[in-house]
Amino acid sequence: MPTLLLLVFSALLFAQEEMITRTQVLMGTYVSITLEAKENAQITHAFEHIKQIEASLSNYDSNASLSKLNATHRIKYDPILSEALKLSTTYYKETNGYFDVTIGAISKELYHFGEETPRSPSKEALKAARLDIHGIHINDKTINTEANISIDLGGMGKGYATDKVATFLGRQNIRKGIIALSGDIRCLDLCEIELQSPYSEQTFATVQSKHPNLSVSTSGTYRRYATTKAEHHLINPKTAEQGREFVSVSLFTTANNATIDAYATAISVMPREQALCFLGQHKEIGFVLVDKNAEVLYGNTKNLIDIVWLDYKETLSKPSSTANTKRNPSNAKSFIHPNTTHPRVIIK
Repeated sequence: MPTLLLLVFSALLFAQEEMITRTQVLMGTYVSITLEAKENAQITHAFEHIKQIEASLSNYDSNASLSKLNATHRIKYDPILSEALKLSTTYYKETNGYFDVTIGAISKELYHFGEETPRSPSKEALKAARLDIHGIHINDKTINTEANISIDLGGMGKGYATDKVATFLGRQNIRKGIIALSGDIRCLDLCEIELQSPYSEQTFATVQSKHPNLSVSTSGTYRRYATTKAEHHLINPKTAEQGREFVSVSLFTTANNATIDAYATAISVMPREQALCFLGQHKEIGFVLVDKNAEVLYGNTKNLIDIVWLDYKETLSKPSSTANTKRNPSNAKSFIHPNTTHPRVIIK
């Protein structure tokens, strides 16, 4: 298995306190939590919080609320699932439909991502798949979906869980540590993170946070795919085709993993100029992108992070400002990409 989490944690800028890291397989990936040794019990409680979230949002556990909803289209009200779905509706609007959790009609029902044997659907099946965010209905007693709607929360669920754990630890007055659910990371205080190239195992930059509560989310097209690498898991809900402009997206902001998790998913499938325009409108989000030509683009980082670029073949580029893509690119930092191996394989 990759050393993503070890690389992240080895760079922590903690003082003299003894830190401990514990790792479990949850939400279909490796979850690592690093806190001071005296907070070991709180790590246990944090894992319990994630297990509760998994029991609501999992597509792989038949007893989970989301799995039941996809199977029956009607379940009793679940507050965690309800909140995640309402947030997802907001992200759908904010990204002009490029983040759409009803992509499950394609990602789950046709490609079967996350299963041991993914498939390659026909163009006819992809075209016929029903995606409709308005087909989700929530009231104080039930959650319902319309016929042929299938929900996939993989594009925001880990970020959502990261936020919930950070909130829990904050209530315990814990201010030092790192929460990492694959590529969704929250630094509770200052930290350093290494970014890994999508083309090799080599690190091409290091990022140092300027403020506590830095949130990081990464998304890549090269680790998880169906029967061919071209059939990766980041699919444009508007076209039912894979995103092709960027091979990796890393976003940085303050204390909001769920949002940048969803945004990273959306940016990965947007047309290039639309993605850069979107990021130009969100100055609160720093970004490092690697495009299909191995060019690195970065910006909005001045107030969030410092970046040290390492010797590597990718070309660094600040996107040029236009009337539609105003931004203030500055120093950026590298990011490490998540392991998105099929969840059931990870568990094994």
